[in-house]
Amino acid sequence: MKTPLLKPHLKNQSGFIAADFLFSFVLVIGCGMLIFLLTFSLAVVEISQYIVWSTARNYSAANENEFTASSQALIKFKNLSDQFPLLTGSNNPSPWFTLDDPKVGDLSLLKNDPDFNAKLEGDKQNRDGAKQIRQPWIGARAYLNFKILEGVKMPFLGPILLEEKRGDFKFPIRAFILRHPSQQECQDFYSIEHRFKVGIKIITGEDFMNIDLIHGNSIKKSDSYIPIEDNGC
Repeated sequence: MKTPLLKPHLKNQSGFIAADFLFSFVLVIGCGMLIFLLTFSLAVVEISQYIVWSTARNYSAANENEFTASSQALIKFKNLSDQFPLLTGSNNPSPWFTLDDPKVGDLSLLKNDPDFNAKLEGDKQNRDGAKQIRQPWIGARAYLNFKILEGVKMPFLGPILLEEKRGDFKFPIRAFILRHPSQQECQDFYSIEHRFKVGIKIITGEDFMNIDLIHGNSIKKSDSYIPIEDNGC
């Protein structure tokens, strides 16, 4: 006797193959999209590092004064950013990435970067005999924001970033290059008044009176100092 509750087996299973194919195809497309985002983001990081490094290099060159060097460095940053509007957000209403908030100079003095400043406490205490920091943090900095990741949704998984986590993909890009003395700083440092009072009149370990007692009249007193012209630096 046949049981009426049993259903006959399906003889056509071609629909399952189509469903498996669609599932696998969508999954492969999603993985490929994720790999593309990661590799493209790493390439943008390299471009951003070059822009920030070029900005720091422009700031490090000797100029008329520090203000002029800073202005020229920010102009360099703007010119390079304009060459990649999709990657930097410069003059682009819907960029994939943004590279903004450029700063040049002593980055340890910036007040809006507490995480970076907290790592420099030990370096700030490492000073030479003249109380100058042995490791000056002079260069350029900008923030790279991965806006392309904010609206991406992976198949079967949903968005990559939650609404409250979208700020987590914003990273600082820094470049440190020491700045050469400017023309104004050279002239001020090597001026007659400054060089005589700070450099010649004060000698560590012995003063001019002791030198005169040891060597007799072979060395004139400091009052007879005669400046000699040089190139200023």
